[in-house]
Amino acid sequence: MARLFGGEKKSKVVALWRLLRGCNGLRESEASNILRWDRRTTNNYLRDLKKKGDAYKEGRNWHAE
Repeated sequence: MARLFGGEKKSKVVALWRLLRGCNGLRESEASNILRWDRRTTNNYLRDLKKKGDAYKEGRNWHAE
């Protein structure tokens, strides 16, 4: 498992949230392709955003709160 340097995770979460905010719903695979991340990484960050209340899933699409 790759180690992230200080603040790197937060900047990735913010990048994902901004992407969701700018789109009218995105699938996990679409977000992964745009950000060029592994789908598992995207999934982990989406679940973190959902836990914090910053994103929600509607069907297959993810949206920013």
